Amino acid sequence: MSASQDKKRRQAERESGSSPKTLAEREAAVKARKERRTWTIVGVLVALFVVVIVLLNTNLLYTGTTSVTVGDYKFTNAEYQYYYTTAYNNFTYQYGSYASLLGLDTSADLDEQTVQSSLFTMLGLEIPESLQPADEEETAEFTWDDYFRETALQNMAQVTAIWDAAVKAGYTLSEEAAEEINSTIASFETMATANNLRGADGYAAVIYGKGVTASLVRELLERAYIAEEYSADIYESFEYSADEINAYYDENADAFDAISFDYYLVEAEKVEVTETVTDEETGEETEETNEEVTDETMAEAKEEADSLLEAAQSGAAQGALSFAEAVAETMGDEAEATEVKSLFGYSVTSGYGVMAEWLLDSAREPGDMAVLENEGVGYYVVCFNSRSDNSDYNGVAFRHILVNVEDEDEDGEFSEEEIEAAEQKIQEIRDEWISDGETEDAFAALANANSDDTGSNGSSLYSTEGGLYEPVAKDQMVEPINDWIFDDARQSGDSEIIYVESSNYTGYHLVYFVGEDGYSYHDCLALYGLGYTNAPQGLRQPDYEAWQSELIAQFPVSVNGFVNWFAKV
Repeated sequence: MSASQDKKRRQAERESGSSPKTLAEREAAVKARKERRTWTIVGVLVALFVVVIVLLNTNLLYTGTTSVTVGDYKFTNAEYQYYYTTAYNNFTYQYGSYASLLGLDTSADLDEQTVQSSLFTMLGLEIPESLQPADEEETAEFTWDDYFRETALQNMAQVTAIWDAAVKAGYTLSEEAAEEINSTIASFETMATANNLRGADGYAAVIYGKGVTASLVRELLERAYIAEEYSADIYESFEYSADEINAYYDENADAFDAISFDYYLVEAEKVEVTETVTDEETGEETEETNEEVTDETMAEAKEEADSLLEAAQSGAAQGALSFAEAVAETMGDEAEATEVKSLFGYSVTSGYGVMAEWLLDSAREPGDMAVLENEGVGYYVVCFNSRSDNSDYNGVAFRHILVNVEDEDEDGEFSEEEIEAAEQKIQEIRDEWISDGETEDAFAALANANSDDTGSNGSSLYSTEGGLYEPVAKDQMVEPINDWIFDDARQSGDSEIIYVESSNYTGYHLVYFVGEDGYSYHDCLALYGLGYTNAPQGLRQPDYEAWQSELIAQFPVSVNGFVNWFAKV
């Protein structure tokens, strides 16, 4: 190649950017840009890391950003944590030791525990719709963390929707609710002092989570109380004619009617039975001896039951023996008949097996008796006493404070000293109530603070019960309480200390009679139902639920997954 040609080539390479020098310069430039980009990325990542660390050590991700949106209302992580913790606390308080039977270990991480959903539904607990499988035949699989998260979101939607409607309807916080909230917040200060925390805000953060303050708890409680009062008024606002009430009751009479009866079980004797058992894997045969009921011992039990039936029928016909006396005379002095008074048909069906169909037969007449086989166990001898449609009396309402007698020395018996200690405590509570003015509100406050009956002083979602039972039917309480509250002379405001010794507990009740309902228990059941799982709900509940569902549907829930992830509850 000539010098001139070489010169032209180099000039062309320089112009095209392909000369060795140009290529080297370009490569160096690219390398430099890559290094700058790398360090820029590293710098950005470091800066982001620093920002995240700073954010995690402040309340910004808990109080300054939106975690959940309900309709047009925005909620922070702190507010979400409040609802989550409230759902968790209410569940563990309500079910106590039974929670472990459902698979809940309160000492372990909730997101690592699977709910036993089959048992969950068996007990009548509702699985949030978002956690239910698409195929109804499949079993729902979710963790306890999933359950409390979805329950929290449901509660947020429910309270927000009803509170919004209440405010638009002109509802404000009642004085009574304001007093309860003030008392709650005041207790935060007390607990903070006792536990060396930073005031009420410090206690609120410990209980509900980071970012939660006493003022936030107050605000959410105010919303909840307003929503609760409004929803209660809506629930009571539905009206029904006498014909509608009677028709609903008649449709559900087998569940609502009060059934009274006596029975005695003649148990078949268990005898030793030896059987040859073959091992499925090895084919080896062995003999096993077990105690079992046989056809022969069942036949013997049937003969005894028939004899008891004959004696009971003969005694009744002659007016000489009651069913209980016939049992004692035929089966021995130590034998005792079981008396069941005014048990709702629903409970008869769910708890009395082979007797239920016979007892609920519309042809049944007072005094009817029968022998009914309990397969593999023995024979029931049953005496039907009465069936009532609950129209002959009104339900009542009462409050009570229970002080259990404690077996302090754990000897299996209650000593005079232990009984006297409980009596002294209930008397001190009564004296305090008298000094407080003997009002119903004062009684309720003392019940919440002192009663051993957690079913009537425990927390509902937002309030306490104050020892209240309403509406109460006849024969649903232990006999001494039942007899006192249904005494014809009973007046609103009456009070009494009543000692109860039963198979379930021994203790003293301070009882306050609130009053009698304005309608029969027949109508009460038709309006409000029984309140049991799978029992008739009554007329009001479906109408209220329809109203509530339509309202809540206007408040869709959306979750900011990134922000919500930081809500470590």
